[in-house]
Amino acid sequence: MMAESGFDIALDELVLAGARRGDLDACEKIYRKYQRPAFNTAIRICRCPEMANDICQEAFITVFRKIRQFRGDAPFWGWLRRVVVNHAISAIRRQPSAEHIEFEDYQASDSGQQEQMGVAMDLESALDQLSSTDRAIVWLHDVEGYRHREIAGLFSKTESFSKTRLARARARLREVMALAEKSQNICAS
Repeated sequence: MMAESGFDIALDELVLAGARRGDLDACEKIYRKYQRPAFNTAIRICRCPEMANDICQEAFITVFRKIRQFRGDAPFWGWLRRVVVNHAISAIRRQPSAEHIEFEDYQASDSGQQEQMGVAMDLESALDQLSSTDRAIVWLHDVEGYRHREIAGLFSKTESFSKTRLARARARLREVMALAEKSQNICAS
């Protein structure tokens, strides 16, 4: 099940053409348009705000350096997303122990939203129980929609590596979520 990643943003062809010519204003427009989804993807994979910022910087530098190589046979955002993911995977390989992000306190406007946020926070906490590699594989497959072959290529591993790690990560997530639910039920009694 693929969720919206935030990258699916249309880009004006004139802006893209300007960036290909080296127009700094066009490059800035692209950066401003895609910076937030790039950061969100990077932090979901690496869990470290500072590392996510570095990943985004490196990814945008790469994109602007190689923008003339973008063929246009797929949406620009898909190409950019792949560059961000590649940089995030490289960062995980370089620094296997990234610090965990801290969650801010959020206020929901109604009880339904509060419950949804609670489930999302539980899922985030459960994802934090996974290794960086497993979390990245879950995120890439289940949220970003990558196939096992693509994930295996990113990690320079086999497809069975991706499938096995995803299955184990999902089992671990189910276990952690079940324990959290059981604990909430005990506290509510």
